[in-house]
Amino acid sequence: MTELHVVYVGPVDFGTSSADAQRMLGIAQALLAAGDRVSVGSAAWTTEARAPGDDPRLTVTPLGELPLPGWRKLRRVWRGISWGRATRDWIEGMQPAPDAIVLYGTSIGYLLRLLPLARRRRIPLVIDAVEWYQASHLPGGRFGPFALANTLSMRLLAPRSTGALVISRFLAEHFEGRGVPVLRLPPLFQIDAGAPVQPAPQHPLTLSYLGSVGKKDSPTIRSLVLLPGALGADADRLSVNIVGLTADAAARLLGHEAPVGHACLHFHGRLPAAEARRVMATSHFSVLQRGEERFARAGFPSKVPESLVLGVPVLANLTSDLAEHLVEGVNARVLTDARPESLAAAVIAALTEPYVFDRAAIAQSAREAFSPARCARPLHYFLVRLAGVAARRERETPTETPEHPERFDRRGGSRAH
Repeated sequence: MTELHVVYVGPVDFGTSSADAQRMLGIAQALLAAGDRVSVGSAAWTTEARAPGDDPRLTVTPLGELPLPGWRKLRRVWRGISWGRATRDWIEGMQPAPDAIVLYGTSIGYLLRLLPLARRRRIPLVIDAVEWYQASHLPGGRFGPFALANTLSMRLLAPRSTGALVISRFLAEHFEGRGVPVLRLPPLFQIDAGAPVQPAPQHPLTLSYLGSVGKKDSPTIRSLVLLPGALGADADRLSVNIVGLTADAAARLLGHEAPVGHACLHFHGRLPAAEARRVMATSHFSVLQRGEERFARAGFPSKVPESLVLGVPVLANLTSDLAEHLVEGVNARVLTDARPESLAAAVIAALTEPYVFDRAAIAQSAREAFSPARCARPLHYFLVRLAGVAARRERETPTETPEHPERFDRRGGSRAH
């Protein structure tokens, strides 16, 4: 395969363990597995990020796009809408031009700057669309500036890109409906197939939630906080680990009447990534519940594959594309919905039934399904084709259109899979 030089940018600190940074890392690893070269433009001001194994084909450049904590609120809000200028200037200075630009997310600031740049330099601009934000979850609420910017970017600007990597069928249908070529890629995690899997603990039944909690995961936190009281359980029977927020933060999220002080509940706050994974790896189940809002259908919760690649089955209801990966009794207990009662019913069953999950088999299957190497060739050839499309557009009249859009699976995946 011909080596591509791919620039991967977005409003993300690539050196962190956030879900955004892990998505970027997974895509970069897929490109490396295909033999391509990747230049990451991190939005951080400094970076300690290194390529896995110090691969010289992956470089990380800090571009200082993210607002700093010491800035005034108005300046931070404005930067959150207008960023992208430093990234544009960085790419503009590349000689020769990269073969493709991949933009994480659909930030209006980045799109306003990168769309003209890509068109002028004949570079395909491919967005990596991983969610469609719920307007009420954004700063300022549904009528605030971030909600307006999100609507404009998703409906007007993002569909002007050359192509889209999408994380769900919902997003695939959105962009395909606007004539954008699409390749659907789940969250990707590179874990050694032979990495050991922790055995399930003995007692008590241990549940875990890991994440940076916001409004979208408040149903999960609410269910977990209410669970011990609903079951009348004590610490000898049930242990609930919540990583990513403190008890005080949970009380503020749920209301101060929430029983966050129960002996079964353990709030760990923020932990280093390795320690957070250890908490999950030594649990019987991880837990995630989300409703049927648009954000849940459009996204793909990376918490689920993160759990499965460690061999830990999940307690979750089926949102997004989870039905393609979760099998009742094999790697999950499938919940009926996002209500606390649904989780309580599943935990009652888990307390009374033998734990029969084959954790090694769960890990092996997930490490294959969510492996960057599995997506390497489809991703490479998708970008190769789009690079040809971008070049042809410069030679075509305004009435002409890219060739053969039907070669992409209309259900949202590449036929190369």
